[in-house]
Amino acid sequence: MDLLDAESDAFAAALAFGEIGLAFLDDDLAVVRRIGRLSDWLPREGESACASPFLLNMEEKLASLRAENGEILFPCLRMPAKTQARANISIRYSAEKRRYLVITTPAHGADLVDRLFAPERREQRLLQQQAEAAAARLRVADALYRDIVESSEFFVLRFGVDLNVVFANRRAAAFLGLPQDALIGRPVGDLFPPLGLDDPWRIEVAAQGAANFEMAAHDAEGALRWLGWSVHFLGAEGGGEFQAVARDATASRLLRIERGKAREEARAAELANERLRIAHDLHDTLVRSIVAMIAQTRLIAKTTGDEKTKAALRELESQGREGLREAREAIERIRVSRREEDDLRVIVAQFAARRGDETMKIESEFNFGERELPRDAEELFAQVLREALRNVELHSGAQRVRISFMREERAARLIVWDDGVGFDPDAATPGHFGVDGMLERARGAGATLTIDSARGGGTLVTLVAPLPD
Repeated sequence: MDLLDAESDAFAAALAFGEIGLAFLDDDLAVVRRIGRLSDWLPREGESACASPFLLNMEEKLASLRAENGEILFPCLRMPAKTQARANISIRYSAEKRRYLVITTPAHGADLVDRLFAPERREQRLLQQQAEAAAARLRVADALYRDIVESSEFFVLRFGVDLNVVFANRRAAAFLGLPQDALIGRPVGDLFPPLGLDDPWRIEVAAQGAANFEMAAHDAEGALRWLGWSVHFLGAEGGGEFQAVARDATASRLLRIERGKAREEARAAELANERLRIAHDLHDTLVRSIVAMIAQTRLIAKTTGDEKTKAALRELESQGREGLREAREAIERIRVSRREEDDLRVIVAQFAARRGDETMKIESEFNFGERELPRDAEELFAQVLREALRNVELHSGAQRVRISFMREERAARLIVWDDGVGFDPDAATPGHFGVDGMLERARGAGATLTIDSARGGGTLVTLVAPLPD
């Protein structure tokens, strides 16, 4: 067997073992050829590549590659195959050949990380299944003794594709303080308006399956409550209507936040140890696998004389090196000291991440660098900021939140503002100690905390603490 045959066999083996997949698209984004089973995620030859879920509505982005000579990279996508393996997809345009090159390679590192965290995910799924089973049993028991529509504590609405209500049960009408007949024919978004920037009443989501979301709403007395909605399409047999069922999730939302607050300090030491363990595991698995992949890519490149294949393998090696760099940076970040937990920027970022499935515009401004504050001042500002953001998340129903931290000549100033429902700071709140806790922390540190708020007028929290010369 001569060298050309060996090269051809090596490339064929890589394709056969699913180590690489190649595909070519013409200028109209039609699939010209697919090579290797890793490219089976693309439509058949002759069909538009943008018919694939991965490339849906990306015609303009792909067309821009012809002018920019750049690359589109999709890392760690789960393939629509029985194995559910993950893969990296790279798309480039060749002006010389007037074709797009699509390279698909296994994301071995992602699979290793999946296996690393598989026990935790299985435990979470088991807990979720147990919770769902318990909820199902409760619903069955309720259905045996109550009329699910009129006597249940759940809110029940039905509306058409125009979003106009055609039925509302007594519970929903009582919550709004209106007669049932007064709800018929009104848009569901008017009865339960979104208090955020986006409208959650999107029937295109419910038409594809259950649409589940939590939203803030004001009851008949103007109090802010959180409702957990589940919207289903009833199908043709249901008159082409949608049914929305909601429960009052205010208590459970409060419980989640309060439990998180109680666990926060207890978990700090455990989290530090867990980070170190994960860093070691990632180094021993993910990093070594990427290094092995780079070495294997080099070996294959040496055994082939095809320039296109070599170029693709060089690109693959470059991607592997970039992935190795990012993995090492991620490991280093995991090993960062616990002090990062009190970094105000990190707290704001975590708050924004928690609100990722909701609708709120968050603005932040900082005029100081990391580690510029004394440790005790840093802890004070972090504690007050966390409590203020918890109150925003739980009680405000705000559309906008603005956080600023400014270091002045001899003091530092933290401002947290929201445009939510506000409250009376002087009113007694039995069982709630968040505001009192912030005031006590500020007084104990020799700082000044002011809370300006009124019902319907938003809330402004200002903390000013002196700094040593």
